[in-house]
Amino acid sequence: MKALLIPIALLFATASIAQQSTVDQVLQQVLANNKRVSAHAAEVEALRLQERTGLSLPDPSVDFDYMNGTPATAGQQTDLTVTQPFDFPTAYGARRKVAELRTTQHEQEAIAARRDVLLDAQRTCIALVHANKRALLLADRHAAAVRYRDGMRQRFAREAATILDRNKAELLEAGIAADVQAAEMERLALLQHLAELNGGNTIAFADTVYPTSPEMPAFETYEAAMEAADPTLRVLETEVQVSEQRTRAFKATGLPGFEIGYRYQGILGADYQGVHAGMSIPLWSNRNKVKQQQQWTEAHTLRTAEHKVEHFYEARHLYDRTVALRATANDYQQRLAGASSVALLEKAFNAGQLTSLEYQMELMLLQESTDRWLALELHYQDALAELFKYRL
Repeated sequence: MKALLIPIALLFATASIAQQSTVDQVLQQVLANNKRVSAHAAEVEALRLQERTGLSLPDPSVDFDYMNGTPATAGQQTDLTVTQPFDFPTAYGARRKVAELRTTQHEQEAIAARRDVLLDAQRTCIALVHANKRALLLADRHAAAVRYRDGMRQRFAREAATILDRNKAELLEAGIAADVQAAEMERLALLQHLAELNGGNTIAFADTVYPTSPEMPAFETYEAAMEAADPTLRVLETEVQVSEQRTRAFKATGLPGFEIGYRYQGILGADYQGVHAGMSIPLWSNRNKVKQQQQWTEAHTLRTAEHKVEHFYEARHLYDRTVALRATANDYQQRLAGASSVALLEKAFNAGQLTSLEYQMELMLLQESTDRWLALELHYQDALAELFKYRL
């Protein structure tokens, strides 16, 4: 009896066989070769330099005037002025802080993009494990269908079976052969997508064992860890700080600006030189900018609070779904492990204990149950990947 149950026992190898998965190796390759990840890294460096542009003092200016007097006896006049303008000093500190915070935002956006790529690669690997397991299962099914078809052909030749029985056997084999071909096309599509994520480099992935499932922490622990690693939340929180610093900068630019420099004047044969100083009073140019930026700060604060609420319920949904799928998968695995095997059905049919119709109905029930288990196992593993995506 133990030998007859081997085909079904193979489905549960993931729960008992200790095998090193190559999913982590695939993720390392994708991280090194993915073009989107590389592009974001280059963009972060470009944006860092962009944010630092304009933090220095304005360019100095040079004014030169040369004028002939009228009448000629009035002589000539020469004026030279070199000036360096600058804002109120606190404006530069605020602008520099804004540049640092904006750079942090760009880095968090790159982290979010990298995580999306790695999650896509991980879920593709999980789907490939399912596809590889299903390919092995379908190969066994097709071999059994061929044996059944050949047996029915022989029975029909001995007039021990009707033509309807033979035709049913032919259709059964043809249907499973079509399933084998469709499953292989799906598996190749997954491999191609994995190569796309790997920068066009093909990855050979033949695993039939899912990655080891991590321990499920308490929800409060999970939710806190997920929030701490949320790049979108970091971007929103930083946007509030950026808005506050911009408010400081606008307040500083609402104060007088200054310019200082050197001035030379030559007139009627006399030379005059000394210090040039000036001041600009922003009576109109800065109007309402502070109030506007304060409103932006309030809006960004509310968006941050909204995201925290969304984040909590997203975490709650992911956690509850994964726990429910785990319980369902474990229960279904135990029930399916006690079901009949294909080998047992074949033995009963060959012994005359089952008619051809009963054999096919029992076989279809077993196959549907096995397919349901494989799909349930895939959904659980996919839910796990999404649940712990913050670790990528």
